[in-house]
Amino acid sequence: MKLNPSFRYMFINPSYLCSYQSPNRSHMKLLLRYTFLPLLTGLLIFFVTCLLSPSQIPGMPEGLPWDKLVHFGMFFSLSAISLYDYYRMHKGNPAFLRWMGWGFLLPVLYGGVIELMQKYFFASRSAEWGDWIADLLGSLCATLIIIIFFRKQRFYRKNISL
Repeated sequence: MKLNPSFRYMFINPSYLCSYQSPNRSHMKLLLRYTFLPLLTGLLIFFVTCLLSPSQIPGMPEGLPWDKLVHFGMFFSLSAISLYDYYRMHKGNPAFLRWMGWGFLLPVLYGGVIELMQKYFFASRSAEWGDWIADLLGSLCATLIIIIFFRKQRFYRKNISL
C-alpha cells in the first residue's frame, strides 16, 4: 500500500532508528555552556515569583514600588544574560530575529506565563498587569543596552588602526 506523501510523517521508518548518530560532543558542550546561566536565571525567577510566599519576602520601606523594581531587575538580568550568551554562542554573528526571539520575546512570554500561573495555580500569589509590564520593560531595556553595546564594540573593532 502506497501512502500519500502528506501522511508519511505519521509513521516511523525503521531505517531512521538504525541510523542514529550521536551528537557532536563539542557542540553539546557549547550548547550547555551558553544555556546553563539563562536556564539557572529562569529557574531562580520562577522560585522567587511563584514558590516563595509573600510572608517570606522581607518588607521594604514605603514610597517605592519595590515589587515592580524587582520584576524589572529580574527580567533585565534574564534578557541580558540570554542575549549575551546567544551572541557569544554564535561567535558575534547571530541571526537578528532569532537573537531577539531568544533574548527579548521569550523572557517577556515567560513573564506572562508566570503571571498566569500566579493567578491560577499559586493561591498565595497574585497576578498583576503591572508586574508583567515591569518584566517587559526590564527585557526591553536590557535588549536596547546589549544591542548598543555590541554595535559599539563592533564599530571599535572595525576602526582600529595599528
